[in-house]
Amino acid sequence: MERRLNAVLNLMEQLNVDMLVVTQPPNVTYFTGIPRSSGIALVIERDGPLVALVPALDYWRAIHSARASGLAVKPYAMYKLPDIDLQLVEPPHVYVAKIVKERGPRVAVDNPYGRVGFEIERIPGVRVVDFSEQISDLRAVKQQEELDLMRRALSIAEGAVEKVLGELRPGVSERTIAAALEYYMRLGGADGLAFESIVAFGANAAYPHATVTDRTLREGDPVVIDVGAQVESYSSDLTRTVLVGGVSSEVKRAVEVVSEAVDAAVDRVRDGVAAEDVDTAAREVVRRAGLGKYFVHSLGHGVGIEVHEKPRLAQGSKEVLKEGMVVTIEPGVYVPGAYGVRIENMVLVKKGGAEVLNRLPKIFSV
Repeated sequence: MERRLNAVLNLMEQLNVDMLVVTQPPNVTYFTGIPRSSGIALVIERDGPLVALVPALDYWRAIHSARASGLAVKPYAMYKLPDIDLQLVEPPHVYVAKIVKERGPRVAVDNPYGRVGFEIERIPGVRVVDFSEQISDLRAVKQQEELDLMRRALSIAEGAVEKVLGELRPGVSERTIAAALEYYMRLGGADGLAFESIVAFGANAAYPHATVTDRTLREGDPVVIDVGAQVESYSSDLTRTVLVGGVSSEVKRAVEVVSEAVDAAVDRVRDGVAAEDVDTAAREVVRRAGLGKYFVHSLGHGVGIEVHEKPRLAQGSKEVLKEGMVVTIEPGVYVPGAYGVRIENMVLVKKGGAEVLNRLPKIFSV
């Protein structure tokens, strides 16, 4: 946590600002360790205290969960609380504007369009810098403690997938399998879900962002399972396609092609490589197999506190992979009205290549 704060103090020097104001919940969590940080504003001054303005109802939770040393937690309320035994401060948009007026005209905010940013913008003579991109860049390169949490989150998700394999039999519903996955992730130690789980049978798997339905599993259906666990605010993201019974030769071939595309992309990952080139490596495999028109999304994305972070592995991306980034490799083939397959691994970018964080096989048959 201290390294992150030191990095942001260096950023203040680069931007030539006196104060940083952080209001986006994932960014607040990144710098403080406080989970579910909606409504919290973080004020970082070059020579002043590190202050978290916290809704009164979250004050004690923030005190107990904050991991940043030297953090002053100050409660506020947007409405009257006459009997509360706390010394309340003004809400963030008032508190921050008052400090800016008193102490300095150079401020950087991570959300200039939010209420706090808007109030600062209204102050005459104040120069406001949007530093949301710089924070995204900081968060994209993971430190060891972040990697440890993400490995745990991935292990929990994979354990849940292993457990439901024995429950995939004709007649079971998507809804039942989704509920089981989420139950096993919670039992396995997840604090929550990284995103809404996807469980899609047969033709439903042709929707990349399928929603869980009451459709029941039939012999020969491919099953797409896309799940993620969250541990201490850090996410995992995992997809497997399970082949149930006698699937068609077309589906088998598509799964094999997608698996080969994963391998081709992973082989391309290393520090200094263009994100677009990794997407191209996977896309070429699918195209050569004659399935290119069915690969309808980008290859992958960064993962961290949010399940979608920098960088974006896609055609047209200008981003470059850096050591310490964790990205997904998730090619897919989606034939509308027929079937869909997707395989997704999480990989750590290193100097000489990629470390695949997953331990599960890429293809399952039950």
